[in-house]
Amino acid sequence: MKTTFRLYNRLHSSIFDLIDGNGETQQTKGLALVLSKCEVVLKAFFKLGSIKDKVGEIEWAIVDETLINAELTSTTSGKQFRADIVIRLYAGGKPYKMIMIEAKSLNKNTSVETASAQIENYLQPNTFKEFGAFNAENIYGFTLTKYPTYVAARQIGTIVWNDVIKLFYHMDKSKNELLNDYFQFITKINGAMYFYEKEVFSIPTADWSNEAINKFHVYECPNSGRYQIKQKPLYLTFRKSGGGEMEKLYKIEEIIILSFSKDYQTFLEDNRYSETTRQRVRNYVDYMQQNNNWGEVLPSDEKQVLVLSEQTIDLPHKPKPRLNNSFRAYYKLSDLLNWEKKILDQNPKEEA
Repeated sequence: MKTTFRLYNRLHSSIFDLIDGNGETQQTKGLALVLSKCEVVLKAFFKLGSIKDKVGEIEWAIVDETLINAELTSTTSGKQFRADIVIRLYAGGKPYKMIMIEAKSLNKNTSVETASAQIENYLQPNTFKEFGAFNAENIYGFTLTKYPTYVAARQIGTIVWNDVIKLFYHMDKSKNELLNDYFQFITKINGAMYFYEKEVFSIPTADWSNEAINKFHVYECPNSGRYQIKQKPLYLTFRKSGGGEMEKLYKIEEIIILSFSKDYQTFLEDNRYSETTRQRVRNYVDYMQQNNNWGEVLPSDEKQVLVLSEQTIDLPHKPKPRLNNSFRAYYKLSDLLNWEKKILDQNPKEEA
């Protein structure tokens, strides 16, 4: 007999729809629940490269207890703190390893500096009495964010939501109903919103920026305000100054959140990024300085650095908006590939 649970009048529901809070809270609490109930998922989670590079290989044979908290709270000096996810591993009844995760919604970007500063504060002695039993060298903090970033601190790292989704996608969910329900919940495969819900993001660019894109396949912009790429598109296209013609579609290979003045040199030595990626960013920085767009002191504000694929799709009919201006907007892929649509409606699908 088949039995189906439905919350209210929804066609697809699961235990995760019962969690109080907004989408970000539900995603975080749901992840903690899955990790606590599914040992195979927990072990696979610790094998994610971003975690393993910091924490090292876990000797699961000696781990005899795991304690996972969602929204662990602490009050210190009259201030209340809340850690999104805390995972404590014990071996032989003694503290072994501990990681704390500050999670942000997979559907929006955020300031990594803010999240990292929050973690550093949480990892200070006496902020959480629960951490006191662990040796400082066995305590690690992670941001869980939409895009990868660079964090120089030895015991703080970054996990990317997309890596978690890919991990769960490749696991056998047919025999794990809880994992399957969570995967469906965070990707909304059975709902109205998709993780990759946007097709082409159109960005206005100056001549020097177009030159850099064509030469180095790198584009950067502030990681704040209207400049943020809030929903990951399938393709990017750039509107040239003047009429706003769009000549090519680019796939995004990497989105890196970087503060050049603080993290650039360390980024160049980070072998987690390919030599090709690092060389492209290096060439871009050299170009910006040689053309006096940047001075000797690199920018201190947080940037979104987009490394683009060298494989592009040409738009020989060069579509353009009816009136070009500084808007950043999403277009349908079918509209841009339609040779008969050389002039696009001024009202794009959604302005960023």
